[in-house]
Amino acid sequence: METDLTKIGMHKDQQYEVIITTIDKDGNSNAAPFGLRVLEENEVFLRIFEGGNTIKNIKDKGEFIVNITNDPLMFTLSTTNTIPDEYLTRIPNKSNTDELAYLTDAEAYFICEVKSIKEALREDDIKSSDVNFIKSEVVELNIKNKCVKPMNRAIHALIEALVNYSRINIVDDDTQKYFLERFLESERVIKRVGNEKEKESIQILKEDLINQGFEI
Repeated sequence: METDLTKIGMHKDQQYEVIITTIDKDGNSNAAPFGLRVLEENEVFLRIFEGGNTIKNIKDKGEFIVNITNDPLMFTLSTTNTIPDEYLTRIPNKSNTDELAYLTDAEAYFICEVKSIKEALREDDIKSSDVNFIKSEVVELNIKNKCVKPMNRAIHALIEALVNYSRINIVDDDTQKYFLERFLESERVIKRVGNEKEKESIQILKEDLINQGFEI
C-alpha cells in the first residue's frame, strides 16, 4: 500500500494546511483544519489543543484521515462548524468494523494511525492550555488528482508581501506603514512554515525595502 507522502508533494520538515476528518463512537463525522508537519515520508506530526471533537475522536479511535484540498468552502465550513455529511464519503475501516470518512472532492487523502500522544501544558500571557503532540504513521495514501498540490501558508504570505511591495511607493505614509506591518507578519509566517526558496525570497524582498530606505 502506497504511503510515501512525497508522491503528493509533501516533504520532510515542511508544514501544510490540511483538513482532518474523524468519526466518533456514535458514528458522527467531524472535520477541522490543522497545520500538519511531515516528519518522514510516512510519518506526520500534529499539535492539537484539548477540548475539541477532533482530539477526542483521535484519542478514542487512534486513527484519522488527512484530506488535501485547496477548496475555500471546505476550509470555511470546517473552521466555523464542521463539514456536513453531504460533502463526505464514508469507507469501511480495514482494521476493524468502524467507518472512516474523507472529503469527497479532496485531491488526495491518507489514513493515519496514532503512534504516540504526549500531553503538555502550554502557558502564555493570556491563559494556560492543554495541548497534545501527536505522531502518526501513514498507513494508506489515496491520490485522486495526479496534480495534487498541498496548501502551505508561506506561498500565500509571500504573494501578499509581493503585491504590497509593488504598491508601496505609490501609496500614502499611513498605507506604507500598514504594508510594512503586514510584511513583518508575512516574514514571520514564512520563517515558521516556508521552504528554503520562500525564505530566500522574503529575505530578498526585505533587503530591497531596506535599500530603498524603509525601516523594517
